[in-house]
Amino acid sequence: MENLVLDNNKFEWQKPLREALVEPNPDKLKERVAEAEAAIFLRLQALAQSPNGAVEKQALQDASQLLLSLKREALKFPDWRPE
Repeated sequence: MENLVLDNNKFEWQKPLREALVEPNPDKLKERVAEAEAAIFLRLQALAQSPNGAVEKQALQDASQLLLSLKREALKFPDWRPE
């Protein structure tokens, strides 16, 4: 299966995701992550009532997990999972 999370220019929400993944400045990284999360959220809302888009929905979920990892590792956000 192709990697839809970072597949070049397939979906609009991928641009802010890529920008977040390559941002070296921690202050700007917070902004980039917020922009990527907003783009993903808006796209998930748009797809919510659609019976189609299962592949893109999975890519959006994968992208959300990628951003969560970036927030934990690069921005030192706390891990909210129960131990």
